Amino acid sequence: MPYLQLCTSKSLDEAQKHDLCEEIGKLMPLIPGKTRENTMMNIMDGCYMEKVDASEPSLNLEVRVLGAVPEANKRDYVEKICALFEKKPGISPGRVTINFVEFDCWGTDGKLLKAGA
Repeated sequence: MPYLQLCTSKSLDEAQKHDLCEEIGKLMPLIPGKTRENTMMNIMDGCYMEKVDASEPSLNLEVRVLGAVPEANKRDYVEKICALFEKKPGISPGRVTINFVEFDCWGTDGKLLKAGA
């Protein structure tokens, strides 16, 4: 199960958050083995964020996954997710950062899973 934590300085209503989760979900298969159905997402909006200044909206996306994601898949995901964020919620790619955090083990459903097992 990937876990996505999105922090943005832009304020979003509940419908916008849900719509953004659905659109992000469509891109999850770019990461091998990941789907909308097995992805947990957290959106924290209205955060104070600065990149040079706070006058333009900014966004950080942290993508946490079990195991390694091939570099080509990361590149494709970054390209497409930045295009999505430019469209919804209207944040320039230059104001978006994306971090991939790859774990060798992961706990879910009362079990500890190991990458590659």
